[in-house]
Amino acid sequence: MIQLFSAQSVWIQCAILLVHGLLVLAAATACMHGLSTRLRARADLMPVAPYFVSVTTVFALFLAFHASTIWSRQHAAEAAFEEAVTAISRLQSLFGKEGLGLENARLHLAGYVDAVVREEWASGNTQPSARASQELAQLRHELIRTSERVPTALGNHLWRVFDDVVKARNERLWIGTHGRSEQSWALVLVLGFLSHIAIGLVHADRPAAGRTAMTLFACATTASYWLLTRSINPFAHLDTNEYLRALVGG
Repeated sequence: MIQLFSAQSVWIQCAILLVHGLLVLAAATACMHGLSTRLRARADLMPVAPYFVSVTTVFALFLAFHASTIWSRQHAAEAAFEEAVTAISRLQSLFGKEGLGLENARLHLAGYVDAVVREEWASGNTQPSARASQELAQLRHELIRTSERVPTALGNHLWRVFDDVVKARNERLWIGTHGRSEQSWALVLVLGFLSHIAIGLVHADRPAAGRTAMTLFACATTASYWLLTRSINPFAHLDTNEYLRALVGG
C-alpha cells in the first residue's frame, strides 16, 4: 500500500490525506456526540480531562520514532548516492586517456551507469539490474588484467575505488527494498485515530470545544503525515543525471 501511495501524483496524495483527515475527524466527532448523549443518564462515563494525554503521548512518541526512521533512511540514500557518484567519477578519471587509457573498462563503466539509471532507478531501486551486474563482472575482469601490469599500489587503489562503486550500489538497493514498513504506518494511523477519539471524549460535556480541539489536531496530524510522505521514497529528490555527469567530468 505504501509503495502504491508513493507512486501517485502529489495532488492525489494530498487528496488522500485530506480525505483521511476528514474521515477521522468525522468518526471522532460521532464518538464524542454519542458519549455526550449518554452523559445525560450516566455522568460517571465522563473521562477525566488528563486521560487523553496517555493516548496522545504514545502517538507522539511513536510518530517521532517513525519520522526518525524515515529520515535516517533518506540520509542513508543520499550518502550512498554521493558515494556512488564520487567513485564513478574517480574510476572514469583512472580509466581515461590522462590516466591508464583503459578504453574497454571505460565502456563497461558507462554500460553499468546506463543500466543503473535506466533499469534500477526506474524500478525505484527495488530490483537489481542483470545488465548492471554483468557490466560490473566485465569491469572486474578488466581490473584483474590491469592489476597484473601496473604497480601494486595503483592496482590496490583501483580495487578500492571499484569496491566503493559496488558497496554504494548494494547499499542503494538495500535501502530501496527495506524500510518501507507498512506495519509502522498502520500503527501511526491507528494511534492518530485513537488520539482524536481521546480528545473528543474528554470534551463530551463541551461538544463545541471538542470539535475545535479535534479540528486543530486533525490539521496538525495531516500536516505531519504530509511531511513524512514526502520522504517515503528516499531517492525521489536525487538527480540521476549526476551519474552521467560523473562520466563526463571524469
